[in-house]
Amino acid sequence: MFKKNWISFLFFFYLTYITSICSAGYLDGLFYKERPSLFDIIVTDKRFTKLASEIEKHDLTSQLKKVKAGTLFAPVNKAFDDIEQVTREQILYHLIPVAIKSGELWDGRLLGTEAYQDDIQQVLKVTKTSVMRDIIVGTGVESNRANVIEADIDASNGVLHTVDRLLSFPADLDTTLGLDKDLQDFNHWVDRASLNLKRAKGYTIFASKSVFGDQLNDVEKDYLDSNEGRHDLARVLNHQITPKLFYSGDLKEGESKIKTVEGSEDLDILVKGDTITVNGVKMVKSNLLSSNGVIHVLESPILPKNKDFLKLNARKALNAIHATRFIKLFDDHGLGGYLDDEQDEQITLLAPPNDALDEGNVPSNQMKAWLEYHIIRGRYRPSDLVNGQLLETESHNDLGETHHQRIPVTVTEQDPNIYGNNRLFIEKQSIQFGKSRVIKDPIETGEKTIIYPLARSLSLPRDLLSRLPVNLELSTFVASLYASGADETIERSHGITLFAPSNEAFGRLGLLAKHLLQLDSKEKLERVVKYHAVRDLYYENSTEEGEHQAETLINTQITLNKTQDGMFIRGSGAADGADRAVIGKVVKSDILSSNGVIHIIDRVQLPDALKISNRDLLSAEGTSNLLALLEHSHLTQKVLEGIDGDQPYTILAPSDRAFAKINLAHLKGDPEKLAKFAKLHIIPLALPPLDAGEIKHRWWFSSGEEDQGREIGYTGTEFPSLLSKDTVLVISKNVGGGYSVKIKGSSQDSAEIVDIGRSSSGGGVLEIDRVLVPPEEAQKAGLAWWQITLIVLGSLLGFAILAWVAYYMWQWYQSRRGGYHSLGD
Repeated sequence: MFKKNWISFLFFFYLTYITSICSAGYLDGLFYKERPSLFDIIVTDKRFTKLASEIEKHDLTSQLKKVKAGTLFAPVNKAFDDIEQVTREQILYHLIPVAIKSGELWDGRLLGTEAYQDDIQQVLKVTKTSVMRDIIVGTGVESNRANVIEADIDASNGVLHTVDRLLSFPADLDTTLGLDKDLQDFNHWVDRASLNLKRAKGYTIFASKSVFGDQLNDVEKDYLDSNEGRHDLARVLNHQITPKLFYSGDLKEGESKIKTVEGSEDLDILVKGDTITVNGVKMVKSNLLSSNGVIHVLESPILPKNKDFLKLNARKALNAIHATRFIKLFDDHGLGGYLDDEQDEQITLLAPPNDALDEGNVPSNQMKAWLEYHIIRGRYRPSDLVNGQLLETESHNDLGETHHQRIPVTVTEQDPNIYGNNRLFIEKQSIQFGKSRVIKDPIETGEKTIIYPLARSLSLPRDLLSRLPVNLELSTFVASLYASGADETIERSHGITLFAPSNEAFGRLGLLAKHLLQLDSKEKLERVVKYHAVRDLYYENSTEEGEHQAETLINTQITLNKTQDGMFIRGSGAADGADRAVIGKVVKSDILSSNGVIHIIDRVQLPDALKISNRDLLSAEGTSNLLALLEHSHLTQKVLEGIDGDQPYTILAPSDRAFAKINLAHLKGDPEKLAKFAKLHIIPLALPPLDAGEIKHRWWFSSGEEDQGREIGYTGTEFPSLLSKDTVLVISKNVGGGYSVKIKGSSQDSAEIVDIGRSSSGGGVLEIDRVLVPPEEAQKAGLAWWQITLIVLGSLLGFAILAWVAYYMWQWYQSRRGGYHSLGD
């Protein structure tokens, strides 16, 4: 028993002694060889001579010797080939202050290094290939990475891994964006916004291949790409940047929020296992390392949730279409409020880009009105536009403060095969304002404004007097305007409607037009011209249906009537509301001018106060012989001087050329016969309802519309003459056009009516090409030409028949004489 206890005591003593010796290190030299330090390995291994040289050069020997437990990714000598300069921080970027074996270098692990910049510890990223399980370290950017070629070289103060490249010190955020091929677009917009990411300190960028994706339209992108849009572009980008450093591992499991540099909205972070989303967008690449931050790549861009983030107003939209000169003109002339949505009303802007803007020919005193002409009152989408519309603009120009200039709209059909896939032209065809066509899709900004980019700037309507001469069909009216002196009044008037009669309309006046254009009729002509100018604006496009009483420049009323058939104007002399012999119709409407609007009409209108007698009409031209005949017959006061309220007389006035064809010298001494000749040419009634167009144009007449309610046809209408009740005059319409007049029952040829003129009394003058002769004088004068012609033709026919009978008898006689007999005989 004692022996066993003694043996146990000795064994316990031995173990205690051996343990104390081992713990004191007395046996280390006997059983272990001392391991070299990281520094010893570098200076003794020929593979690292260049690394050792750089460590000594940058005075890092003492720092490396002081490492108690570290990891060094040691570049071999070949890694320094073609390296011109190595920095101190670049060497320290390869040194990790903890010892990490290769088995602990998992894919995506971040390793803090001994390198710092602006108090930011620089980090290495570990990548492991999926197949070969090679270990790669670097910044996460393809161009800055090194492969571990020998791992886990143990040192007394850590572990060394040999790498094949010398890693560059991490670049700044700005440069790092440019190094990654997936972030070229993001880098472009960062440069465009002039974001100084080089000086950022600890930023995190959530970038994507496309900065905007399909979340912004082309106009918004064009605006952000403009010089004026750089501020908003920076805001968009700064919404994707946080002012703190967040490596993927720093993002906590679950939901969290982080603030952005822009600051208006926080970013929603969701970490669920290995999946990280930012504002619901998946992170597809993490931890692209830079010296002053980190970059994470998202599947798509994260723009602000607030759809009105950009606040795209008219000013910004105009910048998008490069209409900066247009903006400056608006600002210079006090119209900038329209571009900033400060107006209460909705508007449509017609905007030419810089290369289409031409303001050089606009007088300085009209510049504001010209700019306002590009602003339409009201917001018109393409679907709201109709061909022929006249839209109100903000420009008053010379119309006066109560009226606004109009601009015409033209919408025409287009072939989609020509315009390809341009949605505007396929869906709404071609749109034109004035003479300028729309070149791009309209841009809607907010609820108040829509913008149409134009191919060229608009032109203000020219003044009324300059618009008239370019219409050749108005040459007679233009001559009347200046001849009467009414041009000055028209030019000074503001906000007027001018109903300009065409040349054909003046032709319908016939003798009256000739009278008005005489020098001594200047005052009458002035009243007629001014009677066609109304002191208000009546656009056919927008005038309501029904009758309108309008005041003219001679302070009298004229009636306008808008119907489904068009717009009509009625002065004095119309038998009723359908009397198209007098009532004018607008045949060309809405010719815009600076001080009003022009309509071309097909009838000249006469004011009530215009006094026109038959004498005035006969004095006009070519009927002086009849005028002298009437004066010799003492019918002057009764027939020639009648005006309003007097008995109307219609005079059939042979032209002076017609009188030259007949000898009336024998009548000069016989007043009674002279009176008969004169009275024969007078109808004691109002002017017959003849179509002046028929008289003027005859068979080639093509006015497009015949006067309604005509009573005189091809069979003729009878009228009494002043000569006697038994002497009846017949006026009939000719088959070839025009009218003729003859004495009923007379053998005399009918006379053609070649011109017409209406007097104030309701009567007038019908100019004819032949002098009418009383029946008894016609008999003395012998047979009419057509009677003589019939007699001659009858005589010739009789002689022909006799000759044929004689020839036939002679042939019969000869056959009998020769002994030939017909079998029938």
